[in-house]
Amino acid sequence: MNTAHPNPPSAENRTLPVATDGAIFDAIGDALLVVDPTRLILRANRAAASLFGCPTQTLVNADLARLVPNAAELGDAWTATVGARTVEVHALGYDGRAFPATLTIGPLPGGGHVVCIRDLTDIAMAQRQLVNRSLRDGLTGLPTRGLFLEQVDHALARRRAGTATGEVAVVCLGIDRFKLVNDSLGYPAGDELLAEAAARITAELGPGVPVARLGGDEFGILVDGAGRKGEAVVAAERSLGVFSGAFSIAGRSLLVGASLGIAFAAPEDDLAAQALLSNADVSMHRAKKAGGGRIEIFEPARHGEALGLLEIELALRDALLRGEFELVYQPILDMQRGALRGVEALLRWKRENGTSVPPSIFIPIAEKSGLIVQIGEWVLRRACSQMKAWRDRFGAAAPEYVAVNLSARQIDRTDVPALVRRVLADTGLDARHLELELTESTVVENPAVGQSVLQEVVALGVSLAIDDFGTGQSALSLLPRLPLAKLKIDRSFVARMDVESESFEIVRLIVSLAQALGMRTVAEGIERESQIRLLRSLGCAHGQGYFFHRPLPAEEIERLCGSPAPTPQRPYAAAD
Repeated sequence: MNTAHPNPPSAENRTLPVATDGAIFDAIGDALLVVDPTRLILRANRAAASLFGCPTQTLVNADLARLVPNAAELGDAWTATVGARTVEVHALGYDGRAFPATLTIGPLPGGGHVVCIRDLTDIAMAQRQLVNRSLRDGLTGLPTRGLFLEQVDHALARRRAGTATGEVAVVCLGIDRFKLVNDSLGYPAGDELLAEAAARITAELGPGVPVARLGGDEFGILVDGAGRKGEAVVAAERSLGVFSGAFSIAGRSLLVGASLGIAFAAPEDDLAAQALLSNADVSMHRAKKAGGGRIEIFEPARHGEALGLLEIELALRDALLRGEFELVYQPILDMQRGALRGVEALLRWKRENGTSVPPSIFIPIAEKSGLIVQIGEWVLRRACSQMKAWRDRFGAAAPEYVAVNLSARQIDRTDVPALVRRVLADTGLDARHLELELTESTVVENPAVGQSVLQEVVALGVSLAIDDFGTGQSALSLLPRLPLAKLKIDRSFVARMDVESESFEIVRLIVSLAQALGMRTVAEGIERESQIRLLRSLGCAHGQGYFFHRPLPAEEIERLCGSPAPTPQRPYAAAD
């Protein structure tokens, strides 16, 4: 008799490889048994004998319970009259070996059942290996991030349940200059360093302190039940100490440091494990940014500030697309005659929600993220376009030039001359009506590239000025070699020059230096008439500040065009 159930395989209804006649029955690779209604074995194939480690004849007339101890407890699997049922069991061989298996049971016409048994040992072993890999790092043998988070979560849960005391602290450790090791010596050397670092940390802290590899060059340390914050700090200091000695890696002696961040969760805190680890990670990266080789403790207030800056950076990326930027222009006047000479283009950001973000906040973020390059091009293009419109409309009564700030990130890009050339061509502005301003530190940071780029820009007919002169790194040795037209005296000196002799002397020296080098000077931040009198006496050519005008929208600049002299305004507290 040959029987095969027609239903498709599934967990509840699976086709049995049943062929109960002679050679075919024995040739089937799965272990097959035919049992009567009392579960007495009537027939067994060779695969069944091999699986259970006995002759086929030994299985005949044996109770299935000898092979599957809980066979009688499988309930519906025996009573179903249609389809097959599959259950997981533990089977027992004649050699005493117990192993996991699946039992697929299907009814036979006239009574009894055919039973297919499959050994799950290899599958179970593979599953254990997969689980072990997910919980243990293959390189260091340490728990992985997933297991570490479970350990932290259990520690926090014990605090909430009141079954444990003290604080829970998580330490996040990152190896300093790890990327340099990978890049210079290769990834095998990096792996060797990680394994050695893991061994040193665990040996130093001992078996009672859970240590995990979080990924990359980062490790996590759990200090559970710290009675005082100092205990977690001590654990961090001991971990940092293991990096004081050299590592023998790839035949070389390497000195690498580490940066650590610590985050605490008091018993009353309702923190999740991931949040606690994230807090420690934030502090670890802060330690790296501070130079490495140090420990930083997480402070919620500083984290909130960091999140605020991150939110600004994310919003900054879309500000151009949303049209949230605008330019205002601060007039620059002839100090002797009071006539309008030029304007400085200043960027403002008003978000869609109506809030204004100060330049002192978003400009450094744009610099650091590299967004300043894209934003700077927008500013240059908009300022040149506006200047062209003024020159076309007002002619000689319009400002003679518009000053646009260049950042260090822009100067680092050698395509600045091409950008300026393209913008001038697109807007139709004559190059002599554009002035580019750069800070003192920008010139000093990369003098070779800076000089080359600036020479190309000046060759286009554009003039250059150094902004905030006197506050940055000394550029005195570079001044004679740079194609500069102006020095802008920083407002911090102008603000005190009429009340402080030292500031007055600095301004006098800057004006004298500029005159000796054939440059003009522009005084920034003028707020009092007494400052104007002193600046005129020194021969300062131009000035700007709230005494004359605050930064104005384009339409307000148009009202000034052709005016014989500015109307002084009451000083404002804010700086331009």
